[in-house]
Amino acid sequence: MLNVNPEAKKMILALDGGGMRGIIAAAVLAELERATGQLCRDIFDLVAGTSTGAILTAAIALGVPMEQTVAEIYRQKIAQSFPRASPRLLFDYVAHSTRYLYPIEPFVNALAAYANGVKIGDIQRPIIMITTKDVRTGGMHHICNRGPHAEFFAEYPLAGAVAASSAAPMFFPPIAGTLIDGGVGADISPALSAAVMAMEHLGAGEGFVDGRTILISIGTGFAPNPHLDHELAAGNYGLRRWLRYLILNSLDDTAFQVADLTRTIYGRRLDFRRYNLLLTRENAEMLGVDCGRCDPAALTLDSHKPEQVKLMEDLARAYARGIDWQQTGVMPWDTRGGHLRPPMLPVDWSKTPFK
Repeated sequence: MLNVNPEAKKMILALDGGGMRGIIAAAVLAELERATGQLCRDIFDLVAGTSTGAILTAAIALGVPMEQTVAEIYRQKIAQSFPRASPRLLFDYVAHSTRYLYPIEPFVNALAAYANGVKIGDIQRPIIMITTKDVRTGGMHHICNRGPHAEFFAEYPLAGAVAASSAAPMFFPPIAGTLIDGGVGADISPALSAAVMAMEHLGAGEGFVDGRTILISIGTGFAPNPHLDHELAAGNYGLRRWLRYLILNSLDDTAFQVADLTRTIYGRRLDFRRYNLLLTRENAEMLGVDCGRCDPAALTLDSHKPEQVKLMEDLARAYARGIDWQQTGVMPWDTRGGHLRPPMLPVDWSKTPFK
């Protein structure tokens, strides 16, 4: 069995948002549990999650194996919760006769069998942090069972905290009329917030000290901008392309920026490792995964068709099986099948009015 932490350091896990693409992170963790023979609850001392990462955080805290999470929560309950897309659904949204595309109840029910009656303060291990945003103040809430404001959050229902973290605007209604997706902001990847929580707020009292802490950050896949190579492509964007960019591409970009900042700020104090799958046909072929008719780069927050769900899971497992879990200081481009290092592209100023 793999010993992912031979020096018995403190272990932190940060899990990105990404809707249905959360099955990618879940399958990566399922492979880690298979390789180690341990549940994530026993591997990690602190688990932080945003949106779909909050679902995984709750499952880990409740001791649900990741294989079970993949099979029961993602393949079945969440995937089957999306109503069949139709022109009428989109028309209703655009015409403002509805305020969100999907009801939140099926997603709450996905955790009900595990989290019914569980409060944040009931969780003893691991330390958890679930992110959500309060639209009244614009402030981020880092819902936790230890650390700053833990007493304030102690009576929060775990399922409610997860629902709040997952309430992506336009997709789902706010929880309690005010709490929305923690990914509306920098916490689409909670890696930096988890590092601050561990190293600044919990610190030595909980064993999080310099040189003795590992932070593993797992993304929900990176889909490159499909128009990257088009000359002045963004200048030709219409509403549909800008919405896709803001909803998907900008989230992927922000997650990378958070990872880069975390490494820059805390890289000398803790062992930061970032894993994130590259979602392209070429990468799938390299990993030995048949995409069929699905385009990995087109997978979005609500990709829930069986063939899409299977592709995400297959890609994630192939990616995870190539990870050296003991390698230090890993960024995605250090892994086989990981998100490539973003290039620094030249700008042709001659095609602009600026001199």
